[in-house]
Amino acid sequence: MAKQWVIVADRTRARIFETDGNLDHLSEVEDLLNPEGRFSDAEFHHDARGRFSGKGNRQHSHTAQPRVTKAVHDEENFSRQLAAVLDKGCEASRYDSLVVVAPPAFLGILRKQFSDKVGKRIVKQFDSDISSYAARQISDYLKRHLH
Repeated sequence: MAKQWVIVADRTRARIFETDGNLDHLSEVEDLLNPEGRFSDAEFHHDARGRFSGKGNRQHSHTAQPRVTKAVHDEENFSRQLAAVLDKGCEASRYDSLVVVAPPAFLGILRKQFSDKVGKRIVKQFDSDISSYAARQISDYLKRHLH
């Protein structure tokens, strides 16, 4: 029977489940954590920002704004890590189809990381934040939304 993986993720955690189609029997394949995703940018910026001076008679200086915040950078790194796990699973034929469940913002970041091989195996995507749910609650959620 065809194996399906279900990834339930947010910016701090991703859980990968496997099922043979019977959603009452989800088995957890992997639980990945991104502890950096729990912190705000302010908790990481201890030093003052870089300063730039203007040219001319009166020199005014200003602080440099980061182009990408630490939180966004951490989310992108975590999404790349998840995509790599999905790629390895795909190449090893560990799953035939994939369901992705993540909050809207993280789902968008994650979609950008999927390889073509993984993208072709995605059968459903849900923009929901259920990563803190117990396995039974995830199973119930999938039953309501997949069938």
